[in-house]
Amino acid sequence: MNPFSEAKNVFLEKADEMDYIDLDINISARHRIEQLINKVPFQIVILTGKPGVGKSYLIKQLEKNIPKETLHIQLFPFLSLNGFLAQLHLKFLPQIKINKNMTRDEFFKSFSENLPKNDLSPVIIIDEVQLYGDKELEVIRMLSDCRVFRFILVTHALKHKEVLNESYFTSRIWDKVVINQLDIKNVRLFITQKLNKANLEAISRIFKDSHYKFIFKQTDGNLRLLTRMCFLLFDICEYYYNIEPTIFSKGEIPKKYIEMAAIELGSLDAK
Repeated sequence: MNPFSEAKNVFLEKADEMDYIDLDINISARHRIEQLINKVPFQIVILTGKPGVGKSYLIKQLEKNIPKETLHIQLFPFLSLNGFLAQLHLKFLPQIKINKNMTRDEFFKSFSENLPKNDLSPVIIIDEVQLYGDKELEVIRMLSDCRVFRFILVTHALKHKEVLNESYFTSRIWDKVVINQLDIKNVRLFITQKLNKANLEAISRIFKDSHYKFIFKQTDGNLRLLTRMCFLLFDICEYYYNIEPTIFSKGEIPKKYIEMAAIELGSLDAK
């Protein structure tokens, strides 16, 4: 059996909580978010970082540690405001029937009258909030003002200032939590832990320090690019192992295969 086939599958681009790796950069961010959820009566918190740094990866992990009855995660933009409000109503007030013709004001009234009044209200996490328009953001603002929900708005670092500066948010934001790019230590940790969790320790041992340095340079500490480069690398290794397994007899990955993965990724010029 080709050992690189399974290694390649480990780095398929998916946000699976079973594949989650606790990296230094997101442990502190996750702990801060969990602390806010469990102890602080905030209206709005901003979670931000550069594209591909692992924001969606982190918020999926929160589902394991926060009771489901107090948390709703909106990973994808909702198609309609009423659809979103109906989704929240079914989640947090399942005992109260709704009809398809309910208006926004009727949803707001039902939330205000039927949800428990306490400081630690349910938390709604909305990913990619920079994709939403003024109408959607206004509804978020109004719901936060009703104090029936608390909101964590996840946005790209390049866009968070636009969200922060909107007049309907500036006085309501309690805190901003930033996820930074990976350093070389965390690049190594991510690769080795992912492989070790899949019982592929032998594969993790064929990386040299120089390999990690090269991969870090090519991905610039971006978690999405790192995941993609590892997938490409093991895809290349899988191909050459099928042709000539003895290539890997020395117990290390040939540097040219890592360079080929970087070329395929688009971070290294083939010339």
